[in-house]
Amino acid sequence: MSRNNPRPARRSPSQGSDDLAAASLRPAHLLALQAFDVAVRLGSFKAAAGALNVSASAVSHRIRNLEVHLGVALFHRAHRVVRPTHAGEKLAAATGRAFALLAQAESAAGTAGQRRLRLKVLPQFASAWLIPRLSSFLTRHSEIDLAIETSNRNVDFDTETFDAGISFGPDKPEGVAAHRLMEVRTVPVGAPALARRLKLRIAADLGRAVLIHVTTFPVAWPLWFKHAGELVPPATRAISVDSFVAALQAAERGAGVALALEPFIGESERRGTIRRLLPVGHVTGSYWLVHPPGAQRNRALQTFKKWLLAELAKPG
Repeated sequence: MSRNNPRPARRSPSQGSDDLAAASLRPAHLLALQAFDVAVRLGSFKAAAGALNVSASAVSHRIRNLEVHLGVALFHRAHRVVRPTHAGEKLAAATGRAFALLAQAESAAGTAGQRRLRLKVLPQFASAWLIPRLSSFLTRHSEIDLAIETSNRNVDFDTETFDAGISFGPDKPEGVAAHRLMEVRTVPVGAPALARRLKLRIAADLGRAVLIHVTTFPVAWPLWFKHAGELVPPATRAISVDSFVAALQAAERGAGVALALEPFIGESERRGTIRRLLPVGHVTGSYWLVHPPGAQRNRALQTFKKWLLAELAKPG
């Protein structure tokens, strides 16, 4: 074979099975193995929680799930102290080697001075607020590598490997550090042509409209009508989509009337693609920046949090 076409590196007989083993480990399994290994080294679930910046109950939950998955007890549990069983000692020998090798590989491959921040963000907040402002953050903090994943589900630090998340709910989330970012109201919106055709004046008039529902928040319309003092009208047709982002897009194209989230409709109103159909708005909850307790040691997270709160404090 010529020098311009070198022979591919030969794979060892076990390499194929190694690849499959890596693919079979889910994030929840990796988190459980990490919690187990740290708990073995420190001899305490509480100490492991402090080292991992999560709650002690999260560590206990992860290890219990690992024991159920493996079908063996991994610890002898005593008051404030844990000691590995024989099966736990055997597993600890393997996890110790594995995590040491991973740490070495990450150190060798990492970019000097680069810090990675992994965020899970709800789609509406990401598309309507965060992403349009990201350039200012990245310009000021080029040393931070942001990894953003959008999902209609709030982050679960017990089973997911994110550093922080933007979550939504009516009350302050429990078991995590949480900072309220903004209050959210639902308001009925539609395309201008649809608004002129329906001539809506009161909530009951929405019975003449096609209502756009969000499957991940099925009580949105019932709550809005309850707040407006009306029963849900027997609409002749309905559309269901999986997010408020999709609902707003459908409303902009004249498909029906959607409940949009205020304050995320300003840009669409300025473009003239939607119009508020009725003045009634219903407070449904708030967006929260959430992260595990003790994450003050994560400098990238603290930098992002400072920038985020400063941006929210700006007028308009």
